[in-house]
Amino acid sequence: MMANKNLRVAEKTIQRIAEREGVPVEHVRQQIRIAMLTGLCSTDPELKAFWDSVPHEADIPTPEELITYISRKIITDSLICRRWPS
Repeated sequence: MMANKNLRVAEKTIQRIAEREGVPVEHVRQQIRIAMLTGLCSTDPELKAFWDSVPHEADIPTPEELITYISRKIITDSLICRRWPS
């Protein structure tokens, strides 16, 4: 289960996108879902591996689960790059 703090951060992120774009929050969620379904339906093995790595409670990830996963991945990858520069 996604921690409440992570859920709030992801929800706030969606809210900020909606405000920036001047659209309702539900519109942003729907657009994220459409993009997610496009990726989830891909036959590309690399994309399948990515989607399999996204933690989710239901059959498919929620926009919040995706945002949380990607955020953590960016932070982790950034820390690794800092620790072992090329």
